[in-house]
Formats: sequence, structure tokens, C-alpha cells
Amino acid sequence: MRVAAAERVLTVTELNGIVRQVLEAEPRLARCVVTGEISNFKHHSSGHMYFTLKDEQSRVRAVMFAGRNRLLRFRPEDGMRVTVTGSVSVFDRDGSYQLYVESMQPDGVGALYVAYEQLKQRLDAEGLFSAARKRALPAYPRRVGVVTSPTGAVIRDICSTLRRRYPHVEVVLSPAQVQGPSAGPTIVRGIARLVAYAQTHPVDVVIVARGGGSIEELWPFNEEVVARAIAACPIPVVSAVGHETDFTIADFVADVRAATPTAAAELVAPNSGDVRRALTEATVRAQAALQRKWTEQAARLGGLAQAAVLREPDRLVRIRRQALDWVQTRLQENVHRPLRLAERDWRQVRQRLEAASVQPHVLRARAELQRLEGKAQQAVSVHLARQFAAYDRVVGKLEALNPLAVLRRGYSVVYAQTGVVVSSVAQLTAGQVVRIRLQDGERTARITDEGERDLDVGIQTRLDI
Repeated sequence: MRVAAAERVLTVTELNGIVRQVLEAEPRLARCVVTGEISNFKHHSSGHMYFTLKDEQSRVRAVMFAGRNRLLRFRPEDGMRVTVTGSVSVFDRDGSYQLYVESMQPDGVGALYVAYEQLKQRLDAEGLFSAARKRALPAYPRRVGVVTSPTGAVIRDICSTLRRRYPHVEVVLSPAQVQGPSAGPTIVRGIARLVAYAQTHPVDVVIVARGGGSIEELWPFNEEVVARAIAACPIPVVSAVGHETDFTIADFVADVRAATPTAAAELVAPNSGDVRRALTEATVRAQAALQRKWTEQAARLGGLAQAAVLREPDRLVRIRRQALDWVQTRLQENVHRPLRLAERDWRQVRQRLEAASVQPHVLRARAELQRLEGKAQQAVSVHLARQFAAYDRVVGKLEALNPLAVLRRGYSVVYAQTGVVVSSVAQLTAGQVVRIRLQDGERTARITDEGERDLDVGIQTRLDI
């Protein structure tokens, strides 16, 4: 293929550059609003978000850089329908166009509401809303810490309510912003200041408060850093944010939720009038109980005063002394009586021994011993004689069966080289070497001739023995 001289050859990079210029020059693509469903969402370690926007018929690749997505109030997810604003350009490396997103909103639901629900579900799964971790408020606090704006009506309402209900309590204000993008960190620092202050001046309860407003105005109390600061606070926390119908993440994490800041002041401190009435009633009950006890003890004392022991104290001593004499007498009898009985028994036994003579018994026992000794010796002699006779019979039988005894009478035993006893001349051949066993040893011999193979020769009869 030949290229005309007027035509210019483009590189791929140049081609992608021209396409990008065309797209970026189009006013409708320089800033466009697109709605669709997120898929293939990936939040890269660099902070950039990569995803695809799709509808029923097509899809487009999109990217939202870290500098933009840090401002998002919610976390995009696969399947979420969103409306994005951005521009269209070409990614030179791949030669594909994509949407560069500058802002993103959930389609049909506010971004703040989505972020609120996502954070609420995550913290609830961690157990930060569990009733088991909620702490009870002290009944009679001495010092109350308040985290709120120092210039708003909230701190004035709290202080006036506490002065009216419980003027003995001390209020410690820890200033914080309660509205705006930078309010969350100031609320966290306000809680931290009260915790540090409580190390030297004990604080019994903390109120985190602000007045009513829109969700945007109340948003600092929906931030995760504020929720975790409240959950980690070692002092019981009351959340009093907005009006009665307003609920924030701080309300769920706090130990107690108050509908309004004024209601929070009423919750943390009792009514001094009620306390005085309770003290009065307790005083009356204590006085009545004390009067009852005094009457009972006075009656008991009167009864004791009429007792004989108080009217005649020496009588009790006499009774105890008589009892002591009786015990002493019984003790002496119990000690000496066994000795007297033992002495009497010993004398009786001694008399019986002296009356009885043991000499005849000794003589009879000695004679019986001699008789038994002779009888035993006789039995042993008879038994030994029987055993010796049996032994001789066994030895005789063994001698009769001893093969060496036969050899001593002039007989011998012939063994082949294999160790087999030769019992017939048929087992011998000329030149064969054999062993001959005699009574006093063995000798080796060689067969020199065939000899006669008479079957009667060599057969031992009873007359040979």
C-alpha cells in the first residue's frame, strides 16, 4: 500500500491526542452530569477510585481521584445508583475514553443520609451501640462537664436548669464548635480536655450538646471520630443533640440520650426540692425507728432491773460456788476410785498366784516334751530310710539305662561321617571313614574291604548282652 504525499502518517499516541482534543473541545463533555449504577468498584491504595457506570444498554469507565473523593460523605459500593458530575477525556495509554468524576451523589437519597446509615451499621456491628456497655448516671453528681459552644443558648439553658434543680453541682465547660466541617475534631478535643481535667478534679458526668438544626448542621455529631471519642470516654456521657425527633450517631453511642439539652440537665441532676423532701422523710423514718428502739431497750432495761441477780448479786455467787464444790467432789471421786479398784484387783490376782503351785505343771510339760521329741526323731529316721531306698532304686535304673555301661562291657558305637549311627554293614563301603566310640574315647577307622553282606551277621541278640 502506498501513501499519498499529501497524507500524514500518525502514530497511535498522536491519534489518541487528537481524539482527546476533540472530546475536550466539546462543551457538552467539558462538564456533564451522568446517572448510572456503579460496578467493578475499586478503591486503590493510592486513594483513587476506579469504577464503571452502567445502565440497561451500555457502560462507561470512570475515575475519581483522591483529592476529590476525600470530600465524599458516603462510601460508593457496587450496585449503588449515583449521579456524578465530571468531564470526558481519553486515557492515552489504553486509547479509551473515560469519565473523570469531580462530585458524586446517591441517586434519589442524600449523600449525608447514606453516610449516616453506613456508619451506623458499621458501629452497631462493632458493638458500640450495645446496651451491655451503657453505664448508669450518678445519682448525686458533684461536677458536670459540658462540651458545647461557649456562646450558644445551650450552655445557658443547661446552667440555668442545673441552678434551679440542683444548685450544689459545679458545671465545667469545655468549649467546642458544634457546626461546620471542622467541628468534629473540636468536639473530640473538648471530650479529651474533660478527661484530662478529671484526673485532678473528678467529673461525674459529661454532657455533649447543641441545639436543633438540619442534618447538615448536626453532621459533626454523626462523624466517626466523635462517635469513637464518646465510646472511649471513661466518664458516663449524655448526648443532647438537636430536638426530640433528631437522632445522631452520638445518641446511639452515648450512655444516655436526652431529647434536648434542657432534658439532659434534668437527667444528670436530681431536683433539690425532691432531695429535701426525701431527706425529710428519711429523717422522720429514722427518728421513728430510733424512738422505737429506745422504747424497746428501755423496757428491756426495766425488766433486767427487776431480775433477782441484780437485786441479790451475792446469791448468784453462792449458787456458782456450790456448783464448783459439787464439781470438785465429783472430780476427786473420778480420780481416786479407779485407783482403788485397780489396787483391789491387783491384790486378788497376787493372792491367787501365791496360792497356786506351778511346779507340777512344769514337770508334766517337760515329760510331754521329751516324749514328743523321741517320737519326732523316730519319724524322721523312718522317713530318711525310705527316701534313701527310693534313691538307690532310681540310681540302679539309671545305671541300667546308661549307654556307657554297655560300652564298658566291650561294646562300641560306629558313626558315619554324617553323624548317623551305623547299625548295619549295608551302610558301609570300602574306603569309608567312620568314628568308633568306646568307653574311654573315640577313634577314626577306614573300611578296607566289602566284607560279606550276610543279613544275619552283626544282628545283636539277647544272648550278646
